[in-house]
Amino acid sequence: MFEVGMGFIRKYANAAAVGEITSVSEDANGITLIDVLFDDGSVKTYTEDCVMSNLGRRIIVTETAFA
Repeated sequence: MFEVGMGFIRKYANAAAVGEITSVSEDANGITLIDVLFDDGSVKTYTEDCVMSNLGRRIIVTETAFA
């Protein structure tokens, strides 16, 4: 469902962070991890469950990254 290169927006109360998915992997317990590189240089790792439960509310994923 999520792929490297997809755009990622994380909405906060007063701002939004824009980035790109750089890695999708599974940990030793079979949990899917999604690494996102944000425009400010920060990297965050989200579980697939976290992204899915916040999709459309606090998190927006697009088919292509923002250039």
